[in-house]
Amino acid sequence: MFSNSLILVVLLLSPTLVQNQRSPFLPRRDCEVVDVIFILDRSWSLRSPDNFQKELNFVSDVVSVLDFDKSRASVITFSDDADLNIQFNEYLRLENFQSAVKTLPWVGGNTYTHKAIELMLQEYNQNIRDRAGITTIGVIVTDGGSTDPYKLEDVVKVVRNDRIEMFAIGVGDEVNQEELEMLASGYDHVYLLNNLNSLNDVRDKLTARFCRGTPAPSTAPCINKPVNMVFFMDATPPRHRLEPQDVDTVADFLTRFTRSIGQSHMFKLTRDGSLKNVLTFTNIKNLLRSLRHSNLRTGLSYDRNILEYDLKPGSVNIVLIIGLPSQLFLVQSPEGYAIHTVAVGIGKNIRREKLEQLVPNSKTFLVQNQSMSTKVVNEMMASDICLGCGDVDLYFILDSSNSIGPASFQRECKLASELVSLMNIRNGNSSITMVHYSDTPELHAYTDTKQFYSSVLTHQWKGGNTMTHLALAMTLKASKGRVNGRRQVGILMSDGASTSPDHTERVVSKIHRSGLEMFVIGIGESVNIEELEMIASSPSRMYMEKSVTASHLKQAICNGAVNDQDKNIPDNNLDCSDAFDIVFVLDSSWSLTTETNFKKELPFVLELVDNLRFDFNRASASVITYADQATEYFFQNKNDFMSTVPNLPWLGGNTFTDRALSKILQNLERKMNSVQSSSDRPLVVVVISDGGSTSPHRLKKVVSRLKQFRFVKLFAIGVGVSINLKELEMMASDPSDSHMFMVDDLEVNNKILKSLLTSQICRDAVYLSVVSPPASVRCVEHVDLVFMLDSSSSLGVVNNPDVNFLKEVAFVIDVIKLGNIDFQQSRVSVITYSDVVILRQYFSESELLSSVIRLPFLGGNTYTHIALQLMLDELKYLKAVSKGSRPAVGVVLTDGVSTRPKLTSSAAKTLHDEGFRIVVFGVGPHVNIRALTEIASLPKKDNLFLLDALDWPTSFLPSLHSSC
Repeated sequence: MFSNSLILVVLLLSPTLVQNQRSPFLPRRDCEVVDVIFILDRSWSLRSPDNFQKELNFVSDVVSVLDFDKSRASVITFSDDADLNIQFNEYLRLENFQSAVKTLPWVGGNTYTHKAIELMLQEYNQNIRDRAGITTIGVIVTDGGSTDPYKLEDVVKVVRNDRIEMFAIGVGDEVNQEELEMLASGYDHVYLLNNLNSLNDVRDKLTARFCRGTPAPSTAPCINKPVNMVFFMDATPPRHRLEPQDVDTVADFLTRFTRSIGQSHMFKLTRDGSLKNVLTFTNIKNLLRSLRHSNLRTGLSYDRNILEYDLKPGSVNIVLIIGLPSQLFLVQSPEGYAIHTVAVGIGKNIRREKLEQLVPNSKTFLVQNQSMSTKVVNEMMASDICLGCGDVDLYFILDSSNSIGPASFQRECKLASELVSLMNIRNGNSSITMVHYSDTPELHAYTDTKQFYSSVLTHQWKGGNTMTHLALAMTLKASKGRVNGRRQVGILMSDGASTSPDHTERVVSKIHRSGLEMFVIGIGESVNIEELEMIASSPSRMYMEKSVTASHLKQAICNGAVNDQDKNIPDNNLDCSDAFDIVFVLDSSWSLTTETNFKKELPFVLELVDNLRFDFNRASASVITYADQATEYFFQNKNDFMSTVPNLPWLGGNTFTDRALSKILQNLERKMNSVQSSSDRPLVVVVISDGGSTSPHRLKKVVSRLKQFRFVKLFAIGVGVSINLKELEMMASDPSDSHMFMVDDLEVNNKILKSLLTSQICRDAVYLSVVSPPASVRCVEHVDLVFMLDSSSSLGVVNNPDVNFLKEVAFVIDVIKLGNIDFQQSRVSVITYSDVVILRQYFSESELLSSVIRLPFLGGNTYTHIALQLMLDELKYLKAVSKGSRPAVGVVLTDGVSTRPKLTSSAAKTLHDEGFRIVVFGVGPHVNIRALTEIASLPKKDNLFLLDALDWPTSFLPSLHSSC
């Protein structure tokens, strides 16, 4: 039996995926984007090649409704062995896919279904990260008669943990229905056919599933209020005795029904008209065992008092009439019961009019034979019987700031949509509120689930700072306005990088004192565990995006049952293994009001250095205090630092922040002009101030010069109740929301702030360690650029596999910043590729910088040819947009080691034939120069470089600009 919180689906992810954020085709508006894997039985049980061909025709018909430009389809066939016959995106045109499907051979042999599932798992595990937010569906066509059912059962247990959806189609006269139900996501996902000619009926139902325009209906059990089930069975006179087939019908219906309602319930059977003779069963197995006992079957009768005695207000009361009772009289349901009472007549002798007489004012269903069980259970689940978690108001608080990015925000919206679908929210009895936020929160209230579904996936990422406290305060106010007695449940999705952590903590303390329950999901690769754990109502209500599903959340919200071992919360104690220098710039002016406030900065600095595990043997740390003048303190070792910093004097005076930062600038320029210093370690500057500089114009000039050094990162920490937010943003490095924070008091509630700073500084140190500072190009030209970044395993550094990819990211930033790219007149796109090929378009410098710095290293094969094909499409698109008024240039960064070199050569030739300029940079320790030469345009000396060589800035950047 399936777990209440898990949905099984069969999915196979291909080695090749093209995910394009701009499609040249118009999508079908009524169909959602899905990944579908078809698993087809090709064994001897099909009896003939003609029957196998019917399976292939079925696949061809189903995929015809998909938006094949965005959706993906794959095919596995199995008998003695399983084969991945068609991979995802092996065919990019629908007609080519359909032609390939129809030529697949029938093999014959045994039915080793588990091998097909194992193949699916293998491919899925390699590609799970590539299609976040896309629904994945599996469709298996078989007779369900696996040659090795025990191995199949073991494999299915593994699959159940995945966020995928499975349909099982049983064909033939000897279908193993139990095996099909084990494979499928739910009873409504199983289709039983007498022959393969009936596949057309299933085709229509599946295509309706793909194109329903709303999230999938719940296939997991519905968790509802306690259910009282009262069974009545009568065996007198003898002509009404239950036949063996009736007992089978009862067993089949009860098994399906009790699985669907998802909880353990008390089952009662009446006996000889007396309250003293009520048989009670605590589980379905004992009940079914008793039903099959002949003596029990002949001794059960009906009594009206049992019904009135057992029905309870506020619960779902289910009356099951088994057989036709001999004593027919009206049972008047007490006031308040009728709306929650459902009567089900089971057996071939039941008639609807008699049932309505027995239990008036109730919904009635008939199960006269075993084939009606599935239909009736589905109808009951669609009625008031499926109450979700009871009456609950949901509040989704979704992070839409720069630190999240647009892709992660869309995953938040997708998870919210899936959760509402599974919880079966009842219109009128519950409400849904969505607050998405960055600099400011935005509230949307829904009283209708259809309205929520149509709206939630259309919300756009906002970008900006992470003002979590404002969003939580808005949510708290909305929940307090509800005085209806319903549960109030908040679900926050964020990376925990709050811009104002102490304000967030204050609001959270109010939330914990209110009736609002908080569940928290950490989103993205870099999550601040401290803040998210603080927000969650309890540690068991915090989860990480990668290890939680909508089913997990539903189960946790409804009954608190979730496996803590599945949460995979990472360790937040980062070790900054890359050496970097650090300078603390501490405001010591009168704007702090008192010396006491300055003294609070000093222990904060000590604790942050301790958190960073700063290595004084490999790098330097210094402190600058400033007011009218700036004083710098250098330290040779940790003991010197720890003993001196607590005793630094308060200066008092005006707030000349520019003079403090000018000292850092002078040191940098002196080092860069030194003959002995061809390169420098990364430098982290932490400025603590209220942002109220005495000379803001001079400060802006100094900060601008500091930011020209690509190996420098500036953090701005605003302290106090009157903070100059604009000045802090101006000082902070890009993206500002990750380098600017605000607190009222450094002595109070600073644990989260130190955690945030530690995490971000360590990430910056890794990035800055691979960035070189090339010279800037002073002239400005309008040019469209398409960057193509190799993100495959062939870049290969064993201990730090993404170091070369980080070099590619740094290169993109250098070209944009130092090449003076004007986004008002130019377009920039970035393609990353390995097994996956992803295109991202950018329309502003800030958007690109905040996104590209977070691009993940993918690993995997090197499908350069797919990326080049996508680059060609994008260059054509950019040329069409500009109407040829500006050049469109492709820039490829790779080691040249392609998984399919012949296809890569062909794709490069097509680019050259179209007349586009392609510039190539070799990256990594093992560059294939011959392959790079094939991709680069002529003349090679102007279009082929090595990224680590010193001449690329002077050779490449000026060549982008006709005026240089």
